[in-house]
Amino acid sequence: MPVKRLFASPPWSGLSLLLLALAVYLPALAQLPLIRAEAMYALIPKEMWDSGQWLLPFLNGARYLDKPPLLYWLNLLAYQIFGVSELTARLPILAFALGEIWFTYLIGLRLLGPRAAWLGGLILLSSVGFFALHLQILTDHLISLTLTGSLYFLLRWQERPAFLWAALFYLALAVGFLSKGFIGLAFPVLIGGLYFLWIREPRLVRLFFLPQGLALLALLAAPWFVLVERANPGFLQHQIVNEQILRFLGQRHPPDITPFSIPGFWLFLGLWLMPWTFLLPSALYHYLREKVFGPAAPRAGGLLLIWPLVILVFFTLSASRIEYYSLPALPPLALLVGWQVVRYFDTPRDWSLLGGFVVVALLGLALLFLLPYLEQLCADNRREFIGMFPLIRPVARQATFAIPLVALVGALLSWRHSRQAFMAYALLALMLLYFTFQTLSALSPHLSDKLPGDYIRREAGPKDLVVMESIEEFEYGASFAFYGGRRILMVQRSGLPKFPYPVPPEENYIITPDRLRELWQGPGRVFLLVDDASPLEPYLKGAPVALASTGKRLLTNR
Repeated sequence: MPVKRLFASPPWSGLSLLLLALAVYLPALAQLPLIRAEAMYALIPKEMWDSGQWLLPFLNGARYLDKPPLLYWLNLLAYQIFGVSELTARLPILAFALGEIWFTYLIGLRLLGPRAAWLGGLILLSSVGFFALHLQILTDHLISLTLTGSLYFLLRWQERPAFLWAALFYLALAVGFLSKGFIGLAFPVLIGGLYFLWIREPRLVRLFFLPQGLALLALLAAPWFVLVERANPGFLQHQIVNEQILRFLGQRHPPDITPFSIPGFWLFLGLWLMPWTFLLPSALYHYLREKVFGPAAPRAGGLLLIWPLVILVFFTLSASRIEYYSLPALPPLALLVGWQVVRYFDTPRDWSLLGGFVVVALLGLALLFLLPYLEQLCADNRREFIGMFPLIRPVARQATFAIPLVALVGALLSWRHSRQAFMAYALLALMLLYFTFQTLSALSPHLSDKLPGDYIRREAGPKDLVVMESIEEFEYGASFAFYGGRRILMVQRSGLPKFPYPVPPEENYIITPDRLRELWQGPGRVFLLVDDASPLEPYLKGAPVALASTGKRLLTNR
Protein backbone atom coordinates (compact mmCIF):
# COMPACT_ATOMS: atom_id res chain seq x y z
CA MET A 1 0.00 0.00 0.00
CA PRO A 2 1.48 3.42 -0.92
CA VAL A 3 2.51 5.52 2.05
CA LYS A 4 0.18 8.35 0.96
CA ARG A 5 -2.82 6.05 1.33
CA LEU A 6 -1.82 4.76 4.77
CA PHE A 7 -3.88 7.31 6.70
CA ALA A 8 -6.87 6.76 4.40
CA SER A 9 -7.20 3.09 5.43
CA PRO A 10 -7.81 3.03 9.21
CA PRO A 11 -7.63 -0.75 9.78
CA TRP A 12 -4.27 -1.05 8.06
CA SER A 13 -2.84 2.07 9.63
CA GLY A 14 -3.91 0.88 13.08
CA LEU A 15 -2.32 -2.50 12.43
CA SER A 16 0.92 -0.77 11.46
CA LEU A 17 1.03 0.81 14.92
CA LEU A 18 0.71 -2.59 16.59
CA LEU A 19 3.42 -4.10 14.40
CA LEU A 20 5.74 -1.20 15.15
CA ALA A 21 5.07 -1.55 18.89
CA LEU A 22 5.83 -5.29 18.71
CA ALA A 23 9.10 -4.61 16.90
CA VAL A 24 10.16 -2.06 19.54
CA TYR A 25 8.87 -3.64 22.76
CA LEU A 26 9.23 -7.42 22.40
CA PRO A 27 13.05 -7.54 22.03
CA ALA A 28 13.45 -5.21 25.01
CA LEU A 29 11.11 -7.30 27.22
CA ALA A 30 13.22 -10.41 26.64
CA GLN A 31 16.48 -8.87 27.84
CA LEU A 32 15.73 -7.28 31.22
CA PRO A 33 15.57 -9.17 34.55
CA LEU A 34 12.68 -8.70 36.95
CA ILE A 35 13.40 -5.76 39.23
CA ARG A 36 12.28 -5.52 42.85
CA ALA A 37 9.31 -3.26 42.09
CA GLU A 38 7.68 -5.76 39.70
CA ALA A 39 8.81 -9.26 40.66
CA MET A 40 5.91 -9.88 43.06
CA TYR A 41 3.61 -10.06 40.01
CA ALA A 42 5.74 -12.93 38.71
CA LEU A 43 6.28 -14.66 42.07
CA ILE A 44 2.62 -14.74 43.20
CA PRO A 45 1.37 -16.60 40.09
CA LYS A 46 4.41 -18.91 40.35
CA GLU A 47 3.33 -19.85 43.86
CA MET A 48 -0.22 -20.31 42.56
CA TRP A 49 1.25 -22.57 39.87
CA ASP A 50 3.22 -24.62 42.40
CA SER A 51 0.35 -24.97 44.89
CA GLY A 52 -2.61 -25.23 42.52
CA GLN A 53 -4.29 -22.49 44.58
CA TRP A 54 -6.09 -19.97 42.37
CA LEU A 55 -8.29 -18.23 44.91
CA LEU A 56 -5.95 -16.74 47.48
CA PRO A 57 -2.68 -15.05 46.42
CA PHE A 58 0.45 -15.99 48.37
CA LEU A 59 3.71 -14.04 48.27
CA ASN A 60 6.85 -15.71 49.62
CA GLY A 61 4.65 -18.24 51.40
CA ALA A 62 2.36 -15.71 53.13
CA ARG A 63 -1.12 -14.66 52.04
CA TYR A 64 -1.11 -11.41 50.10
CA LEU A 65 -4.32 -9.39 50.40
CA ASP A 66 -3.33 -5.95 49.12
CA LYS A 67 -4.47 -6.18 45.49
CA PRO A 68 -7.21 -7.89 43.47
CA PRO A 69 -6.11 -11.00 41.56
CA LEU A 70 -6.69 -10.42 37.86
CA LEU A 71 -3.06 -9.76 36.91
CA TYR A 72 -1.96 -12.86 38.86
CA TRP A 73 -4.53 -14.96 37.01
CA LEU A 74 -3.40 -13.65 33.63
CA ASN A 75 0.24 -14.40 34.43
CA LEU A 76 -0.73 -17.84 35.73
CA LEU A 77 -2.51 -18.50 32.44
CA ALA A 78 0.63 -17.39 30.58
CA TYR A 79 2.71 -19.78 32.73
CA GLN A 80 0.42 -22.66 31.84
CA ILE A 81 0.82 -21.95 28.13
CA PHE A 82 4.52 -20.96 27.90
CA GLY A 83 6.06 -22.12 31.18
CA VAL A 84 7.42 -20.08 34.09
CA SER A 85 9.95 -17.43 33.06
CA GLU A 86 10.55 -13.71 33.39
CA LEU A 87 9.59 -13.16 29.75
CA THR A 88 6.35 -15.12 30.15
CA ALA A 89 5.47 -13.00 33.19
CA ARG A 90 5.76 -9.90 31.03
CA LEU A 91 3.78 -11.14 28.02
CA PRO A 92 0.43 -9.89 29.43
CA ILE A 93 2.02 -6.44 29.83
CA LEU A 94 2.93 -6.47 26.14
CA ALA A 95 -0.69 -7.34 25.33
CA PHE A 96 -1.86 -4.45 27.55
CA ALA A 97 0.46 -2.04 25.71
CA LEU A 98 -0.91 -3.12 22.34
CA GLY A 99 -4.46 -2.76 23.65
CA GLU A 100 -3.82 0.75 24.98
CA ILE A 101 -2.31 1.82 21.66
CA TRP A 102 -5.23 0.29 19.73
CA PHE A 103 -7.95 1.91 21.84
CA THR A 104 -6.10 5.24 21.74
CA TYR A 105 -6.07 5.00 17.96
CA LEU A 106 -9.78 4.13 17.81
CA ILE A 107 -10.72 7.05 20.07
CA GLY A 108 -8.58 9.34 17.93
CA LEU A 109 -10.40 8.16 14.80
CA ARG A 110 -13.71 9.26 16.28
CA LEU A 111 -12.59 12.55 17.77
CA LEU A 112 -9.75 13.80 15.56
CA GLY A 113 -9.61 11.91 12.27
CA PRO A 114 -7.29 9.21 10.87
CA ARG A 115 -4.09 11.26 10.61
CA ALA A 116 -4.19 12.56 14.18
CA ALA A 117 -5.28 9.13 15.44
CA TRP A 118 -2.33 7.38 13.84
CA LEU A 119 0.12 10.04 14.95
CA GLY A 120 -1.32 9.92 18.47
CA GLY A 121 -0.72 6.17 18.61
CA LEU A 122 2.82 6.65 17.32
CA ILE A 123 3.50 9.36 19.89
CA LEU A 124 2.14 7.17 22.68
CA LEU A 125 4.22 4.11 21.85
CA SER A 126 7.37 6.19 21.30
CA SER A 127 7.13 8.23 24.51
CA VAL A 128 9.80 7.44 27.08
CA GLY A 129 7.46 6.69 29.97
CA PHE A 130 5.03 4.47 28.06
CA PHE A 131 8.00 2.45 26.81
CA ALA A 132 9.91 2.25 30.09
CA LEU A 133 6.89 1.46 32.25
CA HIS A 134 5.63 -1.22 29.85
CA LEU A 135 8.89 -3.08 30.38
CA GLN A 136 7.72 -3.59 33.97
CA ILE A 137 4.83 -5.62 35.36
CA LEU A 138 2.40 -3.17 36.98
CA THR A 139 -1.32 -3.34 37.72
CA ASP A 140 -1.52 0.27 36.52
CA HIS A 141 -1.27 -0.97 32.92
CA LEU A 142 -4.57 -2.79 33.35
CA ILE A 143 -6.11 0.40 34.77
CA SER A 144 -4.87 2.38 31.77
CA LEU A 145 -6.10 -0.29 29.34
CA THR A 146 -9.55 -0.64 30.89
CA LEU A 147 -9.96 3.13 31.17
CA THR A 148 -9.05 3.65 27.51
CA GLY A 149 -11.29 0.77 26.44
CA SER A 150 -14.22 1.88 28.58
CA LEU A 151 -14.10 5.40 27.12
CA TYR A 152 -14.07 3.98 23.60
CA PHE A 153 -17.13 1.84 24.40
CA LEU A 154 -18.77 4.90 25.98
CA LEU A 155 -18.29 6.85 22.74
CA ARG A 156 -19.76 3.98 20.73
CA TRP A 157 -22.74 3.82 23.10
CA GLN A 158 -23.19 7.57 22.73
CA GLU A 159 -23.41 7.11 18.95
CA ARG A 160 -25.77 4.13 19.18
CA PRO A 161 -27.08 3.07 22.61
CA ALA A 162 -26.95 -0.67 21.87
CA PHE A 163 -26.61 -3.19 24.69
CA LEU A 164 -23.38 -4.54 23.14
CA TRP A 165 -21.52 -1.31 23.88
CA ALA A 166 -23.04 -1.02 27.35
CA ALA A 167 -22.02 -4.62 28.11
CA LEU A 168 -18.46 -4.00 26.91
CA PHE A 169 -18.34 -0.82 29.00
CA TYR A 170 -19.36 -2.75 32.12
CA LEU A 171 -16.95 -5.55 31.25
CA ALA A 172 -14.14 -2.97 31.19
CA LEU A 173 -15.31 -1.68 34.60
CA ALA A 174 -15.21 -5.21 36.02
CA VAL A 175 -11.72 -5.84 34.66
CA GLY A 176 -10.53 -2.53 36.10
CA PHE A 177 -12.07 -3.31 39.50
CA LEU A 178 -10.43 -6.76 39.56
CA SER A 179 -7.13 -5.10 38.66
CA LYS A 180 -6.76 -2.38 41.29
CA GLY A 181 -10.03 -1.82 43.10
CA PHE A 182 -12.25 1.22 43.08
CA ILE A 183 -10.21 3.45 40.77
CA GLY A 184 -11.00 0.92 38.03
CA LEU A 185 -14.61 2.01 38.46
CA ALA A 186 -14.17 5.61 39.54
CA PHE A 187 -12.05 6.89 36.66
CA PRO A 188 -14.31 5.77 33.76
CA VAL A 189 -17.51 6.82 35.54
CA LEU A 190 -16.17 10.20 36.66
CA ILE A 191 -14.60 11.03 33.29
CA GLY A 192 -17.66 9.78 31.40
CA GLY A 193 -20.08 11.65 33.67
CA LEU A 194 -18.20 14.94 33.32
CA TYR A 195 -18.02 14.40 29.58
CA PHE A 196 -21.80 13.89 29.32
CA LEU A 197 -22.36 17.06 31.33
CA TRP A 198 -19.89 18.92 29.10
CA ILE A 199 -21.73 17.98 25.93
CA ARG A 200 -25.02 18.89 27.66
CA GLU A 201 -26.54 15.45 27.39
CA PRO A 202 -27.06 14.41 31.01
CA ARG A 203 -29.59 11.82 29.84
CA LEU A 204 -26.64 9.71 28.70
CA VAL A 205 -25.64 9.29 32.36
CA ARG A 206 -28.20 6.49 32.43
CA LEU A 207 -25.40 4.34 31.01
CA PHE A 208 -24.05 4.11 34.56
CA PHE A 209 -27.34 2.79 35.99
CA LEU A 210 -28.41 0.14 33.50
CA PRO A 211 -29.74 -2.84 35.51
CA GLN A 212 -28.30 -5.38 33.08
CA GLY A 213 -24.89 -3.70 33.19
CA LEU A 214 -24.82 -3.45 36.98
CA ALA A 215 -25.81 -7.12 37.21
CA LEU A 216 -22.96 -8.05 34.84
CA LEU A 217 -20.53 -5.97 36.88
CA ALA A 218 -21.62 -7.62 40.15
CA LEU A 219 -21.53 -11.10 38.61
CA LEU A 220 -17.95 -10.66 37.39
CA ALA A 221 -16.43 -8.59 40.19
CA ALA A 222 -18.09 -9.65 43.44
CA PRO A 223 -17.50 -13.44 43.79
CA TRP A 224 -13.74 -13.30 44.44
CA PHE A 225 -14.11 -10.64 47.12
CA VAL A 226 -16.90 -12.59 48.84
CA LEU A 227 -14.94 -15.87 48.80
CA VAL A 228 -11.74 -14.28 50.11
CA GLU A 229 -13.68 -12.51 52.89
CA ARG A 230 -15.17 -15.84 53.94
CA ALA A 231 -11.72 -17.43 54.03
CA ASN A 232 -10.08 -14.38 55.67
CA PRO A 233 -12.49 -12.40 57.85
CA GLY A 234 -11.51 -8.74 57.80
CA PHE A 235 -10.19 -8.85 54.24
CA LEU A 236 -12.82 -6.45 52.90
CA GLN A 237 -12.10 -3.91 55.61
CA HIS A 238 -8.40 -4.09 54.82
CA GLN A 239 -8.99 -3.88 51.05
CA ILE A 240 -11.56 -1.06 51.14
CA VAL A 241 -10.44 1.01 54.13
CA ASN A 242 -6.67 0.51 54.29
CA GLU A 243 -5.80 -0.05 50.63
CA GLN A 244 -8.29 2.37 49.04
CA ILE A 245 -9.37 5.14 51.41
CA LEU A 246 -6.40 5.40 53.79
CA ARG A 247 -3.91 5.00 50.94
CA PHE A 248 -5.46 8.00 49.18
CA LEU A 249 -5.28 10.01 52.42
CA GLY A 250 -1.67 8.97 53.07
CA GLN A 251 -2.62 7.11 56.27
CA ARG A 252 -2.20 3.53 55.08
CA HIS A 253 -0.84 1.09 57.65
CA PRO A 254 2.04 0.40 57.67
CA PRO A 255 3.37 3.70 56.26
CA ASP A 256 5.89 2.02 53.93
CA ILE A 257 5.32 4.35 50.94
CA THR A 258 7.26 7.59 50.53
CA PRO A 259 5.10 9.64 48.16
CA PHE A 260 6.48 11.92 45.49
CA SER A 261 5.96 15.62 46.02
CA ILE A 262 3.42 17.36 43.80
CA PRO A 263 6.16 19.08 41.73
CA GLY A 264 7.99 15.74 41.44
CA PHE A 265 4.82 13.98 40.28
CA TRP A 266 4.20 16.60 37.58
CA LEU A 267 7.87 16.57 36.61
CA PHE A 268 7.63 12.85 35.93
CA LEU A 269 4.54 13.41 33.79
CA GLY A 270 6.74 15.58 31.58
CA LEU A 271 9.48 12.95 31.59
CA TRP A 272 7.07 10.15 30.67
CA LEU A 273 5.84 12.02 27.58
CA MET A 274 9.36 12.88 26.38
CA PRO A 275 10.34 14.03 23.80
CA TRP A 276 6.79 15.00 22.84
CA THR A 277 6.33 16.98 26.06
CA PHE A 278 7.53 20.17 24.44
CA LEU A 279 4.81 20.06 21.79
CA LEU A 280 2.08 19.75 24.43
CA PRO A 281 1.80 23.45 25.47
CA SER A 282 1.19 24.53 21.87
CA ALA A 283 -1.22 21.61 21.40
CA LEU A 284 -3.23 22.59 24.48
CA TYR A 285 -3.36 26.26 23.46
CA HIS A 286 -4.56 25.63 19.91
CA TYR A 287 -6.85 22.75 20.88
CA LEU A 288 -8.64 24.93 23.43
CA ARG A 289 -9.06 27.70 20.86
CA GLU A 290 -10.18 25.52 17.96
CA LYS A 291 -11.71 22.32 19.37
CA VAL A 292 -13.15 23.37 22.72
CA PHE A 293 -14.05 27.06 22.72
CA GLY A 294 -13.94 27.82 19.00
CA PRO A 295 -17.11 28.84 17.12
CA ALA A 296 -17.21 25.53 15.23
CA ALA A 297 -15.83 23.38 18.05
CA PRO A 298 -17.35 19.87 18.25
CA ARG A 299 -18.97 19.08 21.56
CA ALA A 300 -17.00 15.87 21.92
CA GLY A 301 -13.71 17.78 21.87
CA GLY A 302 -13.75 18.25 25.64
CA LEU A 303 -13.19 14.55 26.37
CA LEU A 304 -9.46 14.72 25.61
CA LEU A 305 -9.09 17.44 28.24
CA ILE A 306 -11.44 16.03 30.89
CA TRP A 307 -9.72 12.64 30.73
CA PRO A 308 -6.16 13.66 31.75
CA LEU A 309 -7.44 16.40 34.04
CA VAL A 310 -9.38 13.93 36.20
CA ILE A 311 -6.36 11.60 36.47
CA LEU A 312 -3.89 14.33 37.32
CA VAL A 313 -6.13 16.19 39.77
CA PHE A 314 -6.99 12.94 41.56
CA PHE A 315 -3.37 11.98 42.16
CA THR A 316 -2.31 15.55 42.88
CA LEU A 317 -4.86 15.57 45.72
CA SER A 318 -3.82 12.10 46.89
CA ALA A 319 -1.22 11.90 49.65
CA SER A 320 0.11 8.62 48.19
CA ARG A 321 1.28 9.57 44.72
CA ILE A 322 3.94 7.54 42.92
CA GLU A 323 5.79 8.67 39.83
CA TYR A 324 4.01 6.29 37.43
CA TYR A 325 0.45 7.01 38.61
CA SER A 326 0.10 9.52 35.76
CA LEU A 327 0.31 6.66 33.22
CA PRO A 328 -3.48 6.62 32.40
CA ALA A 329 -3.21 10.28 31.34
CA LEU A 330 -0.71 9.58 28.55
CA PRO A 331 -3.14 8.35 25.81
CA PRO A 332 -5.23 11.57 25.62
CA LEU A 333 -2.12 13.73 25.84
CA ALA A 334 -0.55 11.74 22.99
CA LEU A 335 -3.68 12.31 20.89
CA LEU A 336 -3.53 16.05 21.59
CA VAL A 337 0.07 16.16 20.42
CA GLY A 338 -0.84 14.06 17.36
CA TRP A 339 -3.53 16.62 16.51
CA GLN A 340 -0.97 19.41 16.90
CA VAL A 341 1.42 17.66 14.51
CA VAL A 342 -1.34 17.46 11.86
CA ARG A 343 -1.95 21.14 12.41
CA TYR A 344 1.79 21.73 12.02
CA PHE A 345 1.66 20.00 8.63
CA ASP A 346 -1.30 22.11 7.49
CA THR A 347 -0.58 25.51 9.06
CA PRO A 348 2.21 27.75 7.75
CA ARG A 349 4.46 29.51 10.25
CA ASP A 350 3.78 27.15 13.11
CA TRP A 351 7.12 26.90 14.85
CA SER A 352 6.11 24.50 17.65
CA LEU A 353 8.34 21.72 16.30
CA LEU A 354 11.30 24.11 16.10
CA GLY A 355 10.77 25.05 19.74
CA GLY A 356 10.64 21.37 20.69
CA PHE A 357 13.94 20.68 18.92
CA VAL A 358 15.62 23.59 20.69
CA VAL A 359 14.48 22.54 24.17
CA VAL A 360 15.44 18.89 23.58
CA ALA A 361 18.87 19.95 22.35
CA LEU A 362 19.46 22.12 25.42
CA LEU A 363 18.35 19.36 27.77
CA GLY A 364 20.60 16.91 25.96
CA LEU A 365 23.58 19.20 26.48
CA ALA A 366 22.71 19.57 30.18
CA LEU A 367 21.98 15.86 30.76
CA LEU A 368 25.14 15.04 32.75
CA PHE A 369 24.47 18.03 34.98
CA LEU A 370 20.78 17.21 35.56
CA LEU A 371 20.98 13.47 36.22
CA PRO A 372 22.35 13.70 39.81
CA TYR A 373 19.29 15.79 40.74
CA LEU A 374 17.01 13.17 39.17
CA GLU A 375 18.83 10.48 41.16
CA GLN A 376 18.24 12.42 44.37
CA LEU A 377 14.55 12.82 43.57
CA CYS A 378 14.20 9.06 42.99
CA ALA A 379 16.35 8.11 45.99
CA ASP A 380 14.18 10.25 48.28
CA ASN A 381 11.32 7.92 47.31
CA ARG A 382 13.18 4.58 47.22
CA ARG A 383 16.62 3.91 48.66
CA GLU A 384 17.50 1.46 45.87
CA PHE A 385 18.13 4.40 43.50
CA ILE A 386 21.12 5.58 45.53
CA GLY A 387 24.20 5.28 43.31
CA MET A 388 22.18 5.35 40.09
CA PHE A 389 24.12 8.12 38.32
CA PRO A 390 27.56 6.43 38.10
CA LEU A 391 25.93 3.37 36.52
CA ILE A 392 24.28 5.32 33.72
CA ARG A 393 27.00 7.92 33.15
CA PRO A 394 28.38 6.12 30.03
CA VAL A 395 24.91 6.05 28.46
CA ALA A 396 24.38 9.71 29.39
CA ARG A 397 27.62 10.67 27.64
CA GLN A 398 26.48 9.05 24.40
CA ALA A 399 23.09 10.75 24.65
CA THR A 400 24.70 14.13 25.35
CA PHE A 401 26.42 13.92 21.98
CA ALA A 402 23.72 12.24 19.85
CA ILE A 403 20.54 14.01 21.00
CA PRO A 404 21.65 17.64 20.37
CA LEU A 405 23.06 16.63 16.98
CA VAL A 406 19.79 15.10 15.74
CA ALA A 407 17.81 17.96 17.30
CA LEU A 408 19.95 20.50 15.43
CA VAL A 409 19.31 18.75 12.10
CA GLY A 410 15.60 18.68 12.86
CA ALA A 411 15.58 22.36 13.78
CA LEU A 412 17.15 23.26 10.44
CA LEU A 413 14.58 21.15 8.57
CA SER A 414 11.67 22.73 10.45
CA TRP A 415 12.13 26.05 8.67
CA ARG A 416 10.94 24.72 5.32
CA HIS A 417 10.27 20.96 5.41
CA SER A 418 7.55 20.15 7.94
CA ARG A 419 7.21 16.43 7.21
CA GLN A 420 10.95 15.83 7.15
CA ALA A 421 11.24 17.76 10.41
CA PHE A 422 8.59 15.53 11.99
CA MET A 423 10.47 12.44 10.81
CA ALA A 424 13.57 13.84 12.52
CA TYR A 425 11.53 14.33 15.70
CA ALA A 426 10.22 10.77 15.48
CA LEU A 427 13.81 9.56 15.00
CA LEU A 428 14.74 11.55 18.09
CA ALA A 429 11.96 9.76 20.00
CA LEU A 430 13.24 6.34 18.90
CA MET A 431 16.76 7.34 19.92
CA LEU A 432 15.47 8.25 23.37
CA LEU A 433 13.83 4.81 23.59
CA TYR A 434 17.19 3.25 22.75
CA PHE A 435 18.97 5.26 25.44
CA THR A 436 16.16 4.49 27.88
CA PHE A 437 16.63 0.79 27.26
CA GLN A 438 20.40 1.11 27.69
CA THR A 439 19.78 2.95 30.97
CA LEU A 440 17.45 0.24 32.23
CA SER A 441 19.99 -2.41 31.22
CA ALA A 442 22.70 -0.60 33.20
CA LEU A 443 20.44 -0.20 36.25
CA SER A 444 18.92 -3.69 36.22
CA PRO A 445 21.71 -5.41 38.21
CA HIS A 446 21.23 -2.69 40.83
CA LEU A 447 17.42 -2.88 40.88
CA SER A 448 17.09 -6.65 40.45
CA ASP A 449 18.21 -9.56 42.63
CA LYS A 450 18.70 -11.96 39.72
CA LEU A 451 22.44 -12.50 40.30
CA PRO A 452 22.25 -13.32 44.02
CA GLY A 453 19.05 -15.30 43.40
CA ASP A 454 20.71 -17.42 40.71
CA TYR A 455 23.65 -18.00 43.07
CA ILE A 456 21.28 -19.23 45.80
CA ARG A 457 19.54 -21.56 43.35
CA ARG A 458 22.91 -23.09 42.39
CA GLU A 459 24.81 -23.14 45.67
CA ALA A 460 22.42 -23.17 48.65
CA GLY A 461 21.49 -26.49 50.20
CA PRO A 462 17.93 -27.47 51.14
CA LYS A 463 18.55 -26.72 54.85
CA ASP A 464 20.38 -23.42 54.32
CA LEU A 465 18.57 -20.24 55.34
CA VAL A 466 18.33 -17.23 53.02
CA VAL A 467 17.78 -13.81 54.61
CA MET A 468 17.34 -10.31 53.15
CA GLU A 469 18.40 -7.15 55.00
CA SER A 470 17.61 -3.45 54.56
CA ILE A 471 14.15 -3.76 53.01
CA GLU A 472 11.27 -1.41 53.74
CA GLU A 473 8.47 -3.11 51.76
CA PHE A 474 8.19 -6.89 51.95
CA GLU A 475 7.06 -6.97 48.30
CA TYR A 476 10.57 -5.91 47.29
CA GLY A 477 11.94 -9.29 48.35
CA ALA A 478 10.08 -11.01 45.52
CA SER A 479 12.91 -10.69 42.97
CA PHE A 480 15.32 -12.50 45.30
CA ALA A 481 12.74 -15.20 46.09
CA PHE A 482 11.71 -15.65 42.43
CA TYR A 483 15.25 -16.20 41.16
CA GLY A 484 16.37 -18.05 44.29
CA GLY A 485 13.53 -20.51 43.91
CA ARG A 486 12.81 -20.61 47.64
CA ARG A 487 11.19 -18.77 50.50
CA ILE A 488 13.35 -16.12 52.15
CA LEU A 489 13.37 -14.43 55.55
CA MET A 490 13.43 -10.64 55.96
CA VAL A 491 14.85 -8.57 58.82
CA GLN A 492 12.59 -5.92 60.32
CA ARG A 493 14.26 -2.66 61.33
CA SER A 494 12.55 0.54 62.50
CA GLY A 495 9.21 -1.29 62.24
CA LEU A 496 9.59 -2.19 58.55
CA PRO A 497 8.77 -4.35 56.69
CA LYS A 498 5.47 -5.08 58.38
CA PHE A 499 2.33 -6.92 57.37
CA PRO A 500 -0.77 -4.68 57.28
CA TYR A 501 -3.00 -7.61 58.33
CA PRO A 502 -2.68 -10.62 60.67
CA VAL A 503 -0.54 -13.43 59.28
CA PRO A 504 -0.48 -16.96 60.77
CA PRO A 505 2.84 -17.77 62.51
CA GLU A 506 3.72 -20.46 59.98
CA GLU A 507 3.46 -17.89 57.16
CA ASN A 508 5.39 -15.11 58.90
CA TYR A 509 8.84 -14.70 57.35
CA ILE A 510 9.78 -11.42 59.07
CA ILE A 511 12.43 -11.79 61.81
CA THR A 512 13.99 -9.42 64.33
CA PRO A 513 17.65 -8.32 64.28
CA ASP A 514 18.22 -10.43 67.41
CA ARG A 515 16.83 -13.48 65.63
CA LEU A 516 19.16 -12.82 62.69
CA ARG A 517 22.10 -12.75 65.08
CA GLU A 518 21.02 -16.06 66.62
CA LEU A 519 20.75 -17.68 63.22
CA TRP A 520 24.04 -16.20 62.04
CA GLN A 521 25.93 -17.50 65.05
CA GLY A 522 24.09 -20.84 65.08
CA PRO A 523 25.21 -24.15 63.57
CA GLY A 524 23.37 -23.82 60.25
CA ARG A 525 24.56 -22.02 57.12
CA VAL A 526 22.94 -18.65 56.46
CA PHE A 527 23.10 -16.49 53.33
CA LEU A 528 22.40 -12.80 53.93
CA LEU A 529 21.74 -10.27 51.15
CA VAL A 530 22.80 -6.79 52.31
CA ASP A 531 22.57 -3.37 50.73
CA ASP A 532 25.84 -1.45 50.39
CA ALA A 533 23.98 1.79 51.23
CA SER A 534 23.04 0.52 54.72
CA PRO A 535 25.49 0.05 57.65
CA LEU A 536 26.23 -3.49 58.85
CA GLU A 537 25.94 -4.84 62.37
CA PRO A 538 29.41 -5.20 63.97
CA TYR A 539 29.24 -9.01 63.98
CA LEU A 540 28.63 -9.02 60.21
CA LYS A 541 31.72 -7.00 59.35
CA GLY A 542 34.38 -9.20 57.85
CA ALA A 543 31.90 -11.96 56.99
CA PRO A 544 32.78 -14.01 53.89
CA VAL A 545 31.33 -12.56 50.69
CA ALA A 546 29.73 -15.27 48.57
CA LEU A 547 28.83 -12.85 45.77
CA ALA A 548 29.33 -9.15 45.14
CA SER A 549 26.86 -7.45 42.83
CA THR A 550 26.08 -3.84 41.95
CA GLY A 551 25.14 -2.07 45.19
CA LYS A 552 24.73 -5.28 47.21
CA ARG A 553 26.61 -8.25 48.64
CA LEU A 554 25.61 -11.79 49.51
CA LEU A 555 27.28 -12.72 52.79
CA THR A 556 27.52 -16.14 54.37
CA ASN A 557 28.39 -17.28 57.89
CA ARG A 558 30.13 -20.45 56.67
